[in-house]
Amino acid sequence: MSSMQPERGMEELPLLPRLQTMIERLPKSLMNILDWFKVNDADVWIVGGAIRNALLGTDIHEYDLATTLTPEAMEAYPDTIPTGRQYGTITFRNDGDSYEVTTLRTEMGYNDGRRPDEVHWGDSLLVDLSRRDLTMNAIAVNVSKLTYYDPFNGYDDLNNQRIRSVGEPVKRLSEDALRILRCYRFMDQGKAGIWWPENQLAEALRTTKPMLSRIASERIWSEFKRILLGKQASQIVQRMADDGILKQLFDIDWVQYDAPIQILDHLEGNDVIDRLVVLMRNFGSKDCERLATKLRLSGKEKKEFLFRHSKLGHIPENMDSSIRIYAAAVGMWSHQHLHIEKLFAAHDSWVSDYSEEDVQRCIDRLNQLNVDFKVQPLANGEYIMQQTNMSEGPTLGALKAWLFYEQIARNLQSLDEIDRLLCTLSWQTDDASRWPKLQFP
Repeated sequence: MSSMQPERGMEELPLLPRLQTMIERLPKSLMNILDWFKVNDADVWIVGGAIRNALLGTDIHEYDLATTLTPEAMEAYPDTIPTGRQYGTITFRNDGDSYEVTTLRTEMGYNDGRRPDEVHWGDSLLVDLSRRDLTMNAIAVNVSKLTYYDPFNGYDDLNNQRIRSVGEPVKRLSEDALRILRCYRFMDQGKAGIWWPENQLAEALRTTKPMLSRIASERIWSEFKRILLGKQASQIVQRMADDGILKQLFDIDWVQYDAPIQILDHLEGNDVIDRLVVLMRNFGSKDCERLATKLRLSGKEKKEFLFRHSKLGHIPENMDSSIRIYAAAVGMWSHQHLHIEKLFAAHDSWVSDYSEEDVQRCIDRLNQLNVDFKVQPLANGEYIMQQTNMSEGPTLGALKAWLFYEQIARNLQSLDEIDRLLCTLSWQTDDASRWPKLQFP
């Protein structure tokens, strides 16, 4: 191994049983990479989230490594990608798996609140771990020695369900403002419940929040998504509202103890757009547009978000025809929409103009009707022109929409039925702009 003793200044601890188990289960592709470092006389450690998850007994989704090798030296490995070469990170690939490996480093200045102004390759694991955000993420394992290093007592914090920063919290958060959102995400420990930050860190989260304006929207959305999909989303998002984080991020005033926030935990499924829709229940479409822009939602995400949001606060009349029209207009999302309306009706009667029972009746009827969400118009433009001698134009489009509306409402199945219907509609005389069309509300 290299002569500079990168593990100096830290106690070398024998592996805990859970870390031993992690090592026994390491993917073969990762073992091959660790062997390559050994052959090249370089120190390498597993660091960060994998260690944290192993100690918590939760699933490990990725392994990150730290090493004494420089990026140039790492590129001697047969299959690499220069992911963040200027920051010392190279991605190693083996047998279809990818692992990020980062050179030990020291950093100088964080004037933009996102990236270090200067990066210097280091030779001290302690210095490298000291620049990490939380103590639970500042533990390293040396697989070949079967030892681990925990200079900031992250293991104790994990045992005490405590979120604590490495060193001075304001300084740590200022180095990369995304750490503020990461802290809120780590508060949600899934089945292990909620871990609140210790007081100094809690205060630092509130005081450093203006720095969030420096983060790229994509990074904010990526982190906020994970918070919204968390097991305890309601309490975490409420805490973000109370701490002024949501106002800072989205420039929208959030109410203390907001019904939509409380409902997040009761939503079925893992559709993050649904969660955003529920969160914005009491805000108008202008605020939603602004939020979509702030988060840089993709065109598809934004369209879906605004469409679903426009349906909130409305339910169809409890009649077969109305439910059919509703289902055709809203599509497959109708079931989830009614589920959401029921949650709001149950949570606060003043939020809705209808009761939980009203919504349940609509749900029951929708289930009974066995709606075909992919239904197509029986009458196309050509057919309508033949039957009516109408020429192409807006009136033809309006009549086609009207016929489709009636087809759905009356559950018509054939062109013969459309023929008979056409004889009963006063399409020759009426104002086409007032003809019904498939929409909800």
